[in-house]
Amino acid sequence: LFHQLPLTIQKIAQENFAFLKENPRHPSPHFKKVSKLWSVRIGLDYRALAAEDGSDYIWVWIGTHDEYKEMIKRMS
Repeated sequence: LFHQLPLTIQKIAQENFAFLKENPRHPSPHFKKVSKLWSVRIGLDYRALAAEDGSDYIWVWIGTHDEYKEMIKRMS
């Protein structure tokens, strides 16, 4: 799934994931709890979801903001 994303989105995602690993409390990636998962912005039009695993996060999904909204509805 990740490798099917546009290259620019892949790059932004990798940068944001690395940034969050260094500083998960920084507000710029808009890292927030959504139901049982964590959400992060990937540019303006994409979002990613992660599951918490101790002090680490496992990225389980990435897609467009519209797909994200549908995913969140199903989780509620």
